[in-house]
Amino acid sequence: MPRIDSVLSRSAIAYPLAVAIQEWPSGNFITYKELDSAVTNFASWCQSQQIQNEEVIAIHLPNTKNFLICQFGTFRVGATAAYINFRLSPLEVRRQLLLCKAKYLITTVNKALEFLEDDALKHLTFIVDESHSSLLNLSSIINHQSFKLLEIENCEDKDAIIRFTSGSTGNPKGVIVSHRSWLIRAISIQAEELNIPQNSNTLILGPLTHQAGLFVLPTMLRGATLHMMEKLDFDVIFSILSKINVTCIQMVPTILGFFLHDEKSKDILSKSHLERIVYGGSPIRQSVLEEILELLPETEFIQSYGSHECGSISFLDGMSHRNSKYQSSAGRPFLASEIRLKKVDGESYGEIEVKAPWLPHAKITELGRELITSSWSNTGDLAEIVDGYIFLRDRLHDVIITGGFNVYPMEVEKVIGSHPSIFDGVVVSAPDDKWGEKVIAFIVPRSNVTLNIEDLKMYCRNLLADYKVPKEFIVISEIPLNVNGKHDRRKLSESFWQGSKRHIN
Repeated sequence: MPRIDSVLSRSAIAYPLAVAIQEWPSGNFITYKELDSAVTNFASWCQSQQIQNEEVIAIHLPNTKNFLICQFGTFRVGATAAYINFRLSPLEVRRQLLLCKAKYLITTVNKALEFLEDDALKHLTFIVDESHSSLLNLSSIINHQSFKLLEIENCEDKDAIIRFTSGSTGNPKGVIVSHRSWLIRAISIQAEELNIPQNSNTLILGPLTHQAGLFVLPTMLRGATLHMMEKLDFDVIFSILSKINVTCIQMVPTILGFFLHDEKSKDILSKSHLERIVYGGSPIRQSVLEEILELLPETEFIQSYGSHECGSISFLDGMSHRNSKYQSSAGRPFLASEIRLKKVDGESYGEIEVKAPWLPHAKITELGRELITSSWSNTGDLAEIVDGYIFLRDRLHDVIITGGFNVYPMEVEKVIGSHPSIFDGVVVSAPDDKWGEKVIAFIVPRSNVTLNIEDLKMYCRNLLADYKVPKEFIVISEIPLNVNGKHDRRKLSESFWQGSKRHIN
């Protein structure tokens, strides 16, 4: 099986003048032929720097064509692309860079200048997206005259991509997939879930480091155009929908809620002629689903369920969305994705375990790189299966999904606990009409200390990505414990979830 970048080179031959990527709000675009040429130039430069097979190149960029040029160029030279979420704090980025042992970091000038002050990152070679007197410039690399690229062979089962997830313990973990597994996953997604037509338009509203990245290969397989923006802007989204016949749009359920916020946005959406809306990253509230289905009776809705560690698991198709019996489910498994339930004693539900050809073959933690030998992967999600449909009931490891991003309580608790005024703290989730769920912190201040909540919030913002910072800090005298002597998160969160059948929103 070829490398992942073969999708691009194939489309550059079949659709050379078709627009591959269009950036908004600028409207700047690049054709498949131009994109393929830029990718070859980047790979050629990598070879001139004697970048070794499977050496790690970290990509820490917003959604731009440069992200994909660097991604495909990394694949083309046989190196490994590590995706670093652009919204992470410098401390979180540092941890992931050290974990994956990256030697090159591609980022913005402002981010690079922050990292240059960190002694632990002195070994990195920085490549930036704008001109800077002392840093390598990406534009000069991808626009230079390339020499003949030496072909890299036998890459199908080698490291291609490192994607990071905090893991159930809150410690960062990188999961590594091969060229073979990522291509099989892309073909399965296109065939069963997306069905992107030739010469169509795909609009992605999430970061390429996460679910949105799954739309790249299916779109390019069909010579279609990928539309994206550096940051979420609803005025820009509405402008795109008014100007472009968008066939498929990707988003988290939170954005669907924003679309229903006022009559103007609903009117633009109803006139957009969208054929398909694909959402995932978190469950959707029933009230939002019912309203959006009524607003767009001809649009097909697709829910995608999966994770970094297990890949694509299942999808809920358009017909099932309009069947009240199944519309609250996560759909049925992909053909290549086998699932089983590790039953909880005496219950009808259990933890979902997955077997699929796109599972990661290795992971990296503070203990180093570890091969994954098991053919089954645990999701940490509790569910039951009815008529072949997966109905999620809860999450085994307390992960909070807010705006489509995972937040692990222990990670946030470590930051809160490091504040000099805090004796103890516990982080839980609560339902939120805007973000699906929100992060809530119960805190116990140290005795004889005057706690300033605003100072605590600022302290967290300096150490955590913005979506991880608790929306509320509730002061209590002590943290309740469960029978095992551990913090009883469920007891603290019960009041927020009264009347809900499941602890996800």
